[in-house]
Amino acid sequence: MSPARTTTCPFCGLLCDDLEVDPADAKRAPRNACARGRDAYESLAAVDGPPQVAGRAVGLDAALDAAAALLRPLRRPLIGGLDVDIAGMRAILALARHLGAVVDHVSAAKQRNLRALQEFGAITTTFSEVRNRADLLLLVGDGWHRRFPRFIERIVAVDSDLFGPPSRRRIVTLNPIGRDTKAALPQDALHLALDVVPEQLPVLIGMLTAMVDDRPVDPRRSGAVAPALLERCVAWMREARYGVVVWTAADLEGSHAELTVQAITRCIRVLNGATRFAAMPLAGTDGDLTANAVQTWQSGVGLPACYGDGRVVADPERFASPAVLARGEADALIWVSSLGQAAIPAFDAGPTIVFGRADRVFDRSPDVFVPVATPGVDAAGHLVRGDKVVTLRLPAVRASDRPSVATALRGLLDRLGPPC
Repeated sequence: MSPARTTTCPFCGLLCDDLEVDPADAKRAPRNACARGRDAYESLAAVDGPPQVAGRAVGLDAALDAAAALLRPLRRPLIGGLDVDIAGMRAILALARHLGAVVDHVSAAKQRNLRALQEFGAITTTFSEVRNRADLLLLVGDGWHRRFPRFIERIVAVDSDLFGPPSRRRIVTLNPIGRDTKAALPQDALHLALDVVPEQLPVLIGMLTAMVDDRPVDPRRSGAVAPALLERCVAWMREARYGVVVWTAADLEGSHAELTVQAITRCIRVLNGATRFAAMPLAGTDGDLTANAVQTWQSGVGLPACYGDGRVVADPERFASPAVLARGEADALIWVSSLGQAAIPAFDAGPTIVFGRADRVFDRSPDVFVPVATPGVDAAGHLVRGDKVVTLRLPAVRASDRPSVATALRGLLDRLGPPC
């Protein structure tokens, strides 16, 4: 029997590269995949539908011909989704330049970290540094295990070069009230739980910052968190040799989301006056870091952006896809999504063209649907990992006739002819 091949999972920003493909059954989910990964691998293996035009099955060429015919007379399409690999994003931007389109990633959460970084800066770290050096982890929210299921297994519950076994690592959780995260932690870790109302996170983090900085503060104003727990948390933060604050921007909902990220970055800045602390904003799921990286490499500005009038302009308020759709500024919706299954916005002002995962199910059939290969499953590709320090190759684990996003969009560009 041939030995199992290792591969990299594309379904969250951890990009776990220890998955093992069964050489006798490539349709089976690879070993070591988390529940999220297993579901996606198995769902993609169970479907093999053709392209569609107005809900009717057609060949790939016919679908691309129909998409080109719909797009030629239009002036300002919106290209959304963007949960693709590097080659797919390059092709999306080529299409955007040709059409003068607006482009925006499906995840609005990316802006919360970007704005804090632009306004205040940030001291960030890498997965390797967290695994090998962090002796204190401050876990904000519960997205670190809901959205990144193997974060603890791969990054936290391992021996450290700095302090030895994980039993000596201290972990503080800022849990949303009603969501117990203790079961997701290493059983022998030193754990301190602070249960908070999500809207009070900026206040609580600001209070911790003030206490670390020896500024006057009344711990009794922390709401549900007992003052003794706050004081113990501050003692752990001061004693840390390498502390890390971990959060996912998608968890920080509501009007105070960006304020929470700003409060975290301020706290880390204060802590670095006495010890060493860093930020670990978990990201990279659904290709958000990859899309923004390619956009920045090619244009010098981030997402969302407009490629109209032969130039590129970035504006996170003006060109965010919900705002563009609400103002009725788009005359077509092109949805490109090879990794995730996020909902496609309702759109009635023009044609809807979808280049999507083969297992996508529609409430209403788009004008054109082209099922595309998923990088790391039925096509090779590259994605930027969640700590933004490496780009990993994702080999295909099974053969498929589905075109990659890059191949399908190049075919569409060839049919569109020269730009108007």
